[in-house]
Amino acid sequence: MVFKLLKYDFKSMLRVFVPLWLALLAVSFINHFSLTATSSYADSLIWDMKNIAMLVFFGLIIAAGVLTAVLVIQRFYLGLLKDEGYLMFTLPVKPWQLLTSKVISAMVVCVLSLGVGVLSMMILGYQVEDYQRLFSNLGTSIREYPGTAAALLALAVTWGFAAITQIYVSLALGHLANRHRIAWAVGIYIAIQTVLSWLFTNGWDPLRVMLWGTSYPVFLDVGRFNQFLWIMAGGYLVLGIIFFLVTERILSKKLNLE
Repeated sequence: MVFKLLKYDFKSMLRVFVPLWLALLAVSFINHFSLTATSSYADSLIWDMKNIAMLVFFGLIIAAGVLTAVLVIQRFYLGLLKDEGYLMFTLPVKPWQLLTSKVISAMVVCVLSLGVGVLSMMILGYQVEDYQRLFSNLGTSIREYPGTAAALLALAVTWGFAAITQIYVSLALGHLANRHRIAWAVGIYIAIQTVLSWLFTNGWDPLRVMLWGTSYPVFLDVGRFNQFLWIMAGGYLVLGIIFFLVTERILSKKLNLE
């Protein structure tokens, strides 16, 4: 059933994102050729067109980022906590399945948006030799430091999981209030983020001394750096699971649909 829910969520989200992604890629192509074009005729007009094209490009980049964040929030809030929630919770599925679908679809769309953004920037400054060198160096680094590459990938995935579920648990907790639910959700999100920042700031040095017996920077040693990355990935995974479970309990036991 989760796959059917994912199909529904992806269909709803991609209907909005695909036109934006295509527009972003199209404008990046236009900008690439306009930036590399030279002409002795009507130089001022060409310069104005380049500026307009660049403004449109960066406007689309910003729009894609903002729309991604808004849609991640909207799909959860409207789909599970507002009117659409009445329909979703009449389906023969459990709350954890609904939540799993929202989390996975949000993570995938965020990755795709990031990928399209990176690809559009690469198209904008496309030089065959530069990218051949870049990918060659990247491949060499991965082969030389596979542990670091795996740890970075794990950190990226777990960070995304924790970031999305933190938003969801804040919305779910805020929805328990009788009034000003969005304001409560924002306040709860800020409070959670403040606590996490304080824990990291004040807990990292003691943890480093406990693990390695020194406060020596871990970034100067590959082994310690890898351990640091896995510790961070594990921490984000634990946070994400906690946020997920709390949200699931609220959806199961405390849901108050409007």
